[in-house]
Amino acid sequence: MAGAIEERLYAYRWTILLIIFLVNTIFNFSIFQIGGLASRIIPAFHLQGSQLAMVLSVSFLTNAIIGIPAGILADRFGVKNVVATGLVLTVISSFGRLTANSFGILFIWMFILGVGPAFLNANAAKILGDWFPPQQMGMAMGIYIAGANTGITIALATSAFFSSLKVAFMTSAVMTLLALFLWLLFIKPKSAGKPEVPIQPLGEYLGVALKSKYIWVGAIAMFFYMGTYVTQSGFLSNALTQGKGITQVMAGLVASSLTISFIIGTIIGPIISDKVGLIKPFLIPTAIIAAICSYLAWIIPFGTLTWILLIIAGVMLGTSVPLIMSLPMMLPDIGPAYAGSAGGVISTLQMAGAFVISSYVILPLAGKNMDQVFMYIGLGYLVFGLILILLPELGRKAKKVNLKIPR
Repeated sequence: MAGAIEERLYAYRWTILLIIFLVNTIFNFSIFQIGGLASRIIPAFHLQGSQLAMVLSVSFLTNAIIGIPAGILADRFGVKNVVATGLVLTVISSFGRLTANSFGILFIWMFILGVGPAFLNANAAKILGDWFPPQQMGMAMGIYIAGANTGITIALATSAFFSSLKVAFMTSAVMTLLALFLWLLFIKPKSAGKPEVPIQPLGEYLGVALKSKYIWVGAIAMFFYMGTYVTQSGFLSNALTQGKGITQVMAGLVASSLTISFIIGTIIGPIISDKVGLIKPFLIPTAIIAAICSYLAWIIPFGTLTWILLIIAGVMLGTSVPLIMSLPMMLPDIGPAYAGSAGGVISTLQMAGAFVISSYVILPLAGKNMDQVFMYIGLGYLVFGLILILLPELGRKAKKVNLKIPR
């Protein structure tokens, strides 16, 4: 009887995964509504192009600022309560966005809206690592990350169907409230049968995370990845319209092939890695292939090959990112006790890259030359891949551990 109860409770991990996938989807839907509704927001708030970019990206800045504190607090006080606090602030800001009537007020509400995503992103590895065995971590993290691109895709695809900005913002506000209820109702403080982690002083959590050289390797790699990916996904559609002479509708479809294939990669890539029992073959080569395909997709004449190259690039990126985000639970010196703080370090640099690389590195270097923009995008992914050479092999086969995947 006890075994049956334990098995039933352990199977609850799939509910946990579904909930954080849905919450991540809702977060990104709410944030990227700004991009989908840009043609209405610009005249409604009298925004300049740079102001629109700031409103869209400020939630990344929130993640960069509070990622580490979010992880430390979760290590000390528990993930459920800490993330719930962030969710409450996101709900408040989502409804507050309905009252915005100027750039400044909208900017502030968007900054606060990023608190919930920051708390969740910093602690995703800790949550999943508590419920999933090591050989399923990549798959679970991949599904969680797929939620972000699902939310972005839905936001961009549905923006034209809203009758007004108020209706669009109210929809996302109600959805964030739903996310809070889902979190409070279904997320458990910890999985069944897991021992309590000893409580440490707050400084101890961060100290251990900062001393891990491999956490720094993963964090720096994610800095370059996120900044490069945000640049590519954000500028690809407009670049295709201006530089290749295709319609805006077609450009949007082509650009979406990158994000949709990324979702596919986040799910199937880690599953294959889990089956093989190795990680590094799915990190460095995939990043290099993504770099080559992203650049070639731009410089060749537009056609079928453009689609194929972007799809390959998306799948490759989707394969590698979940494996890196799983690092905190895979490294022996981090594990459950310090995974929140370590995840916060990775999340902080990841989101800092989204805010810095595009606006302060790639675009200033390339100027208005789109060929150079995509050359630097390729270089960004190449740097991302080369940094990953420094990571150890953490796959099951390398550690010579034969683990049985529970059903």
